[in-house]
Amino acid sequence: MKITRQKHAKKHLGFFRNNFGVREPYQILLDGTFCQAALRGRIQLREQLPRYLMGETQLCTTRWFLKTYLRYLN
Repeated sequence: MKITRQKHAKKHLGFFRNNFGVREPYQILLDGTFCQAALRGRIQLREQLPRYLMGETQLCTTRWFLKTYLRYLN
């Protein structure tokens, strides 16, 4: 990751950590649009997000998304 991007990410994480009490492991809520963009860009979310956020991450999704996605596949 480029230095300026890393500095911006660190600054924003510090803001959320101090003001809202956000801490590791970061729980990231994934939706369909985000997953599709990652697939099109061939981005491995499980590997890249911890690097970008500089900490542990936990990927989450909603039951509604899983239900509609499975219905879409059938």
